[in-house]
Amino acid sequence: MQLRLKEVLTFCLFFCASAKTGQDSGQDSLLTDHFCQNYYPSDAVAQGLPPCAEVRSAVISNMSRPLPTLELGRPSAPAMFFVHGYPDSGAEFAAQFAKFCYGAKAKYRCVAVTLQNFHPDLPDASLSELNFKVTFDKIAATMRECKLKDTTFVIHDWGSFIGYRMLHLYPELMQRTISFDIGTGGHPNTTYQHVNAEAFLAKNSALSMSSARYWQAPCQECAVWRSNWPYVFNMSMAGIAPPFGPPGDKPLLFVWGNMTRGKPRGADSLFFDQKWLDFVRSCPHGRVVEGLGDHWIFIESAKFVNEQIAAWLVNWHEVALES
Repeated sequence: MQLRLKEVLTFCLFFCASAKTGQDSGQDSLLTDHFCQNYYPSDAVAQGLPPCAEVRSAVISNMSRPLPTLELGRPSAPAMFFVHGYPDSGAEFAAQFAKFCYGAKAKYRCVAVTLQNFHPDLPDASLSELNFKVTFDKIAATMRECKLKDTTFVIHDWGSFIGYRMLHLYPELMQRTISFDIGTGGHPNTTYQHVNAEAFLAKNSALSMSSARYWQAPCQECAVWRSNWPYVFNMSMAGIAPPFGPPGDKPLLFVWGNMTRGKPRGADSLFFDQKWLDFVRSCPHGRVVEGLGDHWIFIESAKFVNEQIAAWLVNWHEVALES
C-alpha cells in the first residue's frame, strides 16, 4: 500500500511539474505544428534568438481561458499581451516570446491569445460568437483572468483593429501599445477582403489559401475558411461604432515593413497614411519605426524589431525594472 501511494505521488509530482513548465503543451498544435515551423526565424542565431525547441518547451498552452492562450514567463513580471492577425494565431509572436520572456533573466511575461475560429484544435464557434464585440469582451476577460501587471499591448493586423477599439473600451487593462503595420487612413487594394469573405460564406479553404499564398503569409495552410469571419463585415462589425483608431493618450510604438512580395511597398498595400504617422508621433512617447520586411516584419526582421521594441521600452520603462 505504501509503495502504491509513493508511485501515485511520484506520478502526480511529475505531471504537475510538466504542466507548470509547459511540457504538456505538446497537445496544442499551435506549438507542435506552427510555433517553430511557420513563425520562428529559420536563422535564429543571426536573429539573436535561442533554439526554437528550447523556447517552445517552456511555453504553456492554456485552453481553459475565455480565449486560448500561449504563455511564457514569470506571472509577477510586467506583461506583454499579444493579439494576432489573419490568418495567424498567438504563435505568430514566437520570436518576441523568445526575446522578451524566455530564460532566467527574462524581464517580461508573454501572453498571446488566439481568436475565435483561428485555433485548429478547437471547434467552430457559433455565428453569434463571430463578432468583434464578443471578441473585445473575451480578450478583456482573458486579460483580467491572467492578472497581468503593467501591460504592454502588442497588436497586429486584425489584432490592431481590435486593439485600437479596446483602448477606448478597456483603457485600464493596458499601459502602452506596440502596433504592427495597421493604422488608419490610406487607400489599399481590398480585393483580398472580398475573396476572404467569399471563402467563409462558401466554406472554401482553397480560395482563402490562394489569397494567403499571394501575400506570402508565413502560415498559408492556416488560412482555412472558418478563420475568414472578420471579413464578413455585416456579421463581424455588427454593432461596432467609430472611432476605429486609438485615443492617443497612451504611449504608442508603430512598426511597419516597407516591402510587399519582395518589392518596395506601394500605396495600394499601405493601411495607413501620413496623418496616421503624425498622430503616432504626437502620442506620449510616440514613435514610428520603418524596417525591411513585409506585413510580418516582426518575423522576417525579428532582431531589428526586437531591438527597436527594447530600445523604446528602455527609455522610460525598463529603467524602473532595474532600479
